[in-house]
Amino acid sequence: MNLWIVLVNIGVGSVIGGVTNELAIRMLFRPLKPWYIGNWKVPFTPGLIPRRRDDIAIQMGRLVEEHLLTTEGVRRALAQGGLENTLASWMNNLAMHWMADERTLRQALLAAVPDLFTEDGGWKEGVRAPVQEKWDAFVQHLLSQYEETKLRELIPHAGQERLDATFATVSQLLMDRLRGYLHSPEGQQTLQSMVKSMLGGGGGMFGGLVGMFLTDDKIIGKILPALDDLLQSPELAGRLQQFLRKEADKLLDKNVGELVAWLGREQIDDWSRALFAKIEEQSLRLVDEPLSRLTAPIQETVQTNLVPRLAKWMVESLQQNVERIFSRLAIRDIVTRQVEGFPIERIEEMVVGISGKEFRMITVLGFILGGIIGLVQGLLASWLG
Repeated sequence: MNLWIVLVNIGVGSVIGGVTNELAIRMLFRPLKPWYIGNWKVPFTPGLIPRRRDDIAIQMGRLVEEHLLTTEGVRRALAQGGLENTLASWMNNLAMHWMADERTLRQALLAAVPDLFTEDGGWKEGVRAPVQEKWDAFVQHLLSQYEETKLRELIPHAGQERLDATFATVSQLLMDRLRGYLHSPEGQQTLQSMVKSMLGGGGGMFGGLVGMFLTDDKIIGKILPALDDLLQSPELAGRLQQFLRKEADKLLDKNVGELVAWLGREQIDDWSRALFAKIEEQSLRLVDEPLSRLTAPIQETVQTNLVPRLAKWMVESLQQNVERIFSRLAIRDIVTRQVEGFPIERIEEMVVGISGKEFRMITVLGFILGGIIGLVQGLLASWLG
């Protein structure tokens, strides 16, 4: 047996096997572009992945859309992934940070929209005029919408019950106030003047006779108790209440158009402008309040009610509209375009970084198998020689 022949065969076979495997691995990525000798294209150029990049991109897009990022998988992730709690926590922190801000609302608005206020602190005409136009249009729309509607129909049932109770209170209040007035010096003087006027203006024969027998104090002393008893009478209170109710019924049976015509359009417009001015004045007072003070009454409601409901609604809306969102997003096309534009060098670096040890083992295995084949060839050559 020729030992040198065996060793040479082992070495040659090992080198061929290792180099072949290493070259095959490199040809997955290299060369990046086809090689040409004259007009002749060198076979196996470019490498496998650069040559099949478009096909790989299409298959990756299909894989992601059909098996990885599916609508059912996204729904399951939304339901089980704690997104609602995470979203609620984030929104709650954001809301609390905003509601604890010590800046005034005016400062916050000016930071977002610098051209809102005049130098004296009022709303600029460019802001105020459109709002007033909207307000006037709103008032006119309400009046025209309810023009044929009776006033009674605009009051809810609970409101009508409170109105009936108010009549009883008002009638009793009127009589109590009238009794108090009659017992006052001014009221007694008025009562004396009325009595004298009724008895002839304080002159004439009849007035003189009354004045001879009854002084002013005696007249008041006779009349005032009778009036006092009358004003405390439940029957009079009932009649006054009934009168107020009848007058209110007459008014409530009118429709809005009749009321507007009775009051006059100019009066309605004046009230509308006055109400808008009051709202404007109140809004300017509010914008100078700190955000923390304005939001203090609603902070607990926002934390415990609004934010959890909003987070739940957002997650449920996402779950219900996953298919519509996916159809609009075109996941397959997005992945395909991303893969097509991804640098081959980065793909090579990523794959080698993940599977570098396995690639080295494949190269070593090539050396070992090549050596074994060389050993077998050397032994056969020595035996046959």
